[in-house]
Amino acid sequence: MAERGTVTKRSRLGKNKKKAWRKVDINDVEEALEDERLQERTGGLLEKKEDASLFYVDKSVSLLDVDKPKQSNKRKAQEKLKEIEVALQPPPPKRKDKRARAVIDRERSGQPTLTQKDSIEKRRAAKQQSYARTRNRVKMPIADVDIWAAEQLTDSKPDDDHFLTVTKKKRVKAPARLTKSVSDVPAVETPHPGASYNPAFDEYQALLKKANSREMGRQRDEERIKRALDEKFPDASEAPTEVTTLQEMSAGLFEGVDSDEETPDPDISNLSVNPPIRREHKKDERRRKKEKARKQKLKEKENLKEKRKKDNNIFRLKSIKAEIRKETEEAGKKAEERAEKRTRDGMRTRRLAKTKFEEPDMEVKLSDELVGSLRELRPEGHLLIDRFQSLMKRNKLEPRGAPGRKQKRKYKPKVFEKKSHKDVK
Repeated sequence: MAERGTVTKRSRLGKNKKKAWRKVDINDVEEALEDERLQERTGGLLEKKEDASLFYVDKSVSLLDVDKPKQSNKRKAQEKLKEIEVALQPPPPKRKDKRARAVIDRERSGQPTLTQKDSIEKRRAAKQQSYARTRNRVKMPIADVDIWAAEQLTDSKPDDDHFLTVTKKKRVKAPARLTKSVSDVPAVETPHPGASYNPAFDEYQALLKKANSREMGRQRDEERIKRALDEKFPDASEAPTEVTTLQEMSAGLFEGVDSDEETPDPDISNLSVNPPIRREHKKDERRRKKEKARKQKLKEKENLKEKRKKDNNIFRLKSIKAEIRKETEEAGKKAEERAEKRTRDGMRTRRLAKTKFEEPDMEVKLSDELVGSLRELRPEGHLLIDRFQSLMKRNKLEPRGAPGRKQKRKYKPKVFEKKSHKDVK
């Protein structure tokens, strides 16, 4: 339907023109004419023939056969049709057998090959092993010893194969994330022999020497830190004042104000740092080909040099064996060093937090504090602090301050006022 306001233009063509002819489908008419021509060629038109020449009455069929439906063997008909199709198809082209003559003869003789014999033997052996496993699984175990004998009751590890097989413990490897921080330090360390209430002279002197060396090392660290701070920060006499601060901040502000020097051209800063490109420096096609040929020649020379080097390696087999032997020895040494490092790391405390673990002070009795009786001995340290330090040393707990020490708050607490608990003034 055309919209309002639009005018459709009609095509004005003559009725006598071919373009104005109507296209009519005449396929059915042509088929009917073709059918009539076929009937005329094969005996005449069916319309002009009588019924007696077209139909006849079959009197050989009984009424029982008419009532009974006829069953057709469709499967046999389909198989027959397939056989006909196969017979009509052209024979397949013969392919030339490219295998060796001995292989073809062996295949025609029907004798198995070596690979087939090997597979047959392996299948037979696998089947026998499967039968043996089944028999052993069903078979009841027999004890070769008297389990109620006195020596068997006291023996924790009998020699019975069945007992050893059943009670065998399986080792389960712990994950790497757990084994990485495991320490070999015992939970309860054995104290130094010189820490006894009545120690021997040599052991007591060794303990004093160990405590003295640790204290001296701590003092050296403190002095090093103090020297570094003194070099970095000035003394009180050299500390900056207001006057020196003002002079330092105003330095260079009033210099060259009245000078008549020309100011630099602002366009100079925009210029490129690279040199200009000249016409004679540009590469033409001839120069590029020359450079490519030079690179190719250099590459061929390097390949020839590498080939000569590989060929000469045949004459230095002894030196190559010596190098391999040396590398093997170095690899063994590195493996030993890694094993030693793992042993050392097992006794080392890892850094699990920002704070580094520090060994606690050694508990040492001076000469005048030693007593000959255990009842008069004055106790040192605290059991809880000792266990706390042991957990940190064995990587079970991150390093922190002593127990009971108040931790400093890292942030200022925020105060929120709830509407339901708002104070009304």
